Amino acid sequence: MNLRYVASCGLLCAATLLSGCDEGRKAPGKATVQVVNVAPGFETLTFRREQNVARDEELLFKGAGAHVYDADAYDFNVLEPPIPGTEERRTWTFSPTLEADKNYTFVLTEVAGEVQPAVIEHPPPPAGDAAQILALNAAGGLPAMDLYLERPGVGIAGATPRGTFNAMEQLAPITLPSGDYELFLTAAGNPSDVLLTSATITLPATTTSTFIVAAENGLGTVPVSVVLIQAAPTVLYSTNASSELRVINGATDQAPRDVAIASEFSPPLFSAVPFGEPTPYAPVVVGSQAINVTPVGNPGVLEVDTTYFGVSGQRGTMLFTGPAGTLTSIFAADDGRRLHREAKLRFMTAATEIDVLDFVLTLPDGDPNLVPSQASLFAPGISNFIRLPTGEYDLYTYPFNSTTALSGPTRINLTAGGIYSVLAVDGPDTSTVTVRLLDDFAAP
Repeated sequence: MNLRYVASCGLLCAATLLSGCDEGRKAPGKATVQVVNVAPGFETLTFRREQNVARDEELLFKGAGAHVYDADAYDFNVLEPPIPGTEERRTWTFSPTLEADKNYTFVLTEVAGEVQPAVIEHPPPPAGDAAQILALNAAGGLPAMDLYLERPGVGIAGATPRGTFNAMEQLAPITLPSGDYELFLTAAGNPSDVLLTSATITLPATTTSTFIVAAENGLGTVPVSVVLIQAAPTVLYSTNASSELRVINGATDQAPRDVAIASEFSPPLFSAVPFGEPTPYAPVVVGSQAINVTPVGNPGVLEVDTTYFGVSGQRGTMLFTGPAGTLTSIFAADDGRRLHREAKLRFMTAATEIDVLDFVLTLPDGDPNLVPSQASLFAPGISNFIRLPTGEYDLYTYPFNSTTALSGPTRINLTAGGIYSVLAVDGPDTSTVTVRLLDDFAAP
């Protein structure tokens, strides 16, 4: 027997078989996935396929991301942010099967402090001049809603809702003529209780638009917004949403002040604002407006004459400070969302005798010289919120890059879901600062 011939034949046959397999093998079909975070009780959420840490995607509240996967069954994981200073975090897993040539929307909703993913499977797109919409009510804790889509300017008087859904319910797919529409959300069965009226949106022909109702949970002045997923994600806010402002008086003479819009002091927006305490929020016009501060009852002396832009659906804080007659001011957007298992804290300064003020937090009885500052601010100044584990801390203030404390230790206690502010003001002499504890610190 010619062994060389047998061996050659075997290799040739094997190569032929492999070649035949290659010619018959097809690449797996693809599925497209949009992921949307509408869980308001978390600063961010991490989306992960299987254990592929390198592909982690951080999604802000109402943030969205797009992915393409091979058709297959997967374990997808959703992780809350690690509690600052620890590695502790919870994970939620869901395991859908993705089919080839299909589109999906994964909605990261929240129920009783837990992430609950919802999977929306898109039906085939409509044909001709039709548009298709899908809708999910992810506003946990709110009553059932009616959804309307009407042509611009028509309104909903006498109209029939496109559907009614409770929290965590999806509407059946809806097909309607393409074109421009306005979206309305109302309390179920009560068209006079309007929760949201959108600006004009376009529903293109042969496409699917996905509406996800999100609970704002104190973020601003409105109860809900809508994340609209089309070619690119958009957040829809109500065109009727108000803007609100509060004021903190940090004037160095500690005398009360009147605060007005566009020099309207009869009555002012806030009358005789006391030193060092935030006012309640008051409605202000959406858009640009003049803000004036004067001594009480003396509108002829404008100590502040500045411009504020009221944002629809947003709350803000104004802080002013300085010597009588020459006050300066700063504005900051407020975020009233409360976070699970964490507290939010921000720092403010009206202490004009210190060029730059450092705020330092330590664990109880810790050494403040061994930790970096949490914020460094000019007066007037307002920091962003920082996330912190619950529990007790010691608070100190220092001149920038100094080891000589101006105040502290001030023992503070932070609880889960709390929103706290610390205001520094001039102390009785230039070597001290007085700290005032605001917002949830002052809650009964």
